[in-house]
Amino acid sequence: MSFSGRKFRSRRAQLAFDASLAGKYQSRLRRNPFLYFGLPFCSIMVLGSYWLSSFTAVRYEQKDRKIQEISEDDLMKMKTNKRQFDLKEEYYRLQGLGEQDWEPVRVPRMKGESENVW
Repeated sequence: MSFSGRKFRSRRAQLAFDASLAGKYQSRLRRNPFLYFGLPFCSIMVLGSYWLSSFTAVRYEQKDRKIQEISEDDLMKMKTNKRQFDLKEEYYRLQGLGEQDWEPVRVPRMKGESENVW
């Protein structure tokens, strides 16, 4: 035995409910569910997406303005102040950095541990 999800109403209460806006909508919803539920839902999603796209467009336009605000003078300064890059020079410079800061030291072994010398 299963219980239905319908609410019990007396005959007078049911007639009053059927005459109300909610009752009329519910009876029409049972006959055409897509027309009274699916179509409004889909249209709200599409219109909401279209309406919110203006907000996201403003967000991306502001980011574009921040990037494009560099003037030609600033651009010329950036080009002239740039350090010349030479691959060999960087390689030798990076090779010398490690030797200044540390010295290789053998880790002391525990008693009975092998030296792992081949």
